Amino acid sequence: MEQAGFVVVPGFAGKLLPRLRSAYQEMLSALPASDPYFESPMTGTNWIASSVLRLRILTEVGQIIAPELGSILEDHRLVGAGFRVKQVGPESALPLHQDPTTVDEDRHWTMQFIIPLVDTSGDNGALRVVPGSHKIMPKLRSLDLEDRAETYGLHEVIDPLVETIPMQAGDAIFYFQSLLHGSGPNVTADARPVVLGGLMAHEAAMRVYFRKPEQPRVFECYEVPDDYFNRMEDFEREHKLRPKVGRRVADVADSFDLSRDDIIAAFRALARNPPGEQRHQAGTGT
Repeated sequence: MEQAGFVVVPGFAGKLLPRLRSAYQEMLSALPASDPYFESPMTGTNWIASSVLRLRILTEVGQIIAPELGSILEDHRLVGAGFRVKQVGPESALPLHQDPTTVDEDRHWTMQFIIPLVDTSGDNGALRVVPGSHKIMPKLRSLDLEDRAETYGLHEVIDPLVETIPMQAGDAIFYFQSLLHGSGPNVTADARPVVLGGLMAHEAAMRVYFRKPEQPRVFECYEVPDDYFNRMEDFEREHKLRPKVGRRVADVADSFDLSRDDIIAAFRALARNPPGEQRHQAGTGT
């Protein structure tokens, strides 16, 4: 996990699949055809218009997953788990990106996990990662900032390092939020549902960051509740706005000082010395 930025745990939630699939079908059957859930090519629980249904599904999925997480992770807390669904079509592709910063990464860890409810492959948009990229890319990532893989124009050097991670239903992949990741389009005939959840160190405060328009090297830092993203009424719009809940903590200087040439050199060095194959072994480093 430390070296590659991710680890795959085969069969992690295999015995939980019937309950997870039942919760997923329950969600679908409760959604009216006009729900915002159906308007996005990459959709999921957070897009549901009904806050009651959204909370019910999030609670149920969290309760199903939590005991299994406790079997492999110490000193952690689950900050939310729901469904993320890649619909059919070319618009469902997700470019390489880092997730926004949600803890002080100089002091604490935070990661996401994905459990597919169906087998995943390149055809239906399996997760794609750049192993080791979490050691190169920025630790401070704003909710309203374009992803820096795009702004730095790094694809020419990054694309050869991308790995597609096919998984079987019930497997799990855990990855740091700072890892470059994405997924291709779903070109099959069926939607691709997964469980997507967030984890962080038990003692870490959840924080979000916004770059100050008048001071581009400074971030505003806000401490927010664990269910901050899950309580949004209009997720697509609100997740890019300053928080309405929580408190502003402080301004934080951006310490990332690598130039584009420095970043390219670091990725070329990574290509010469990629993280070891041990990253694919179940549970290693978790």
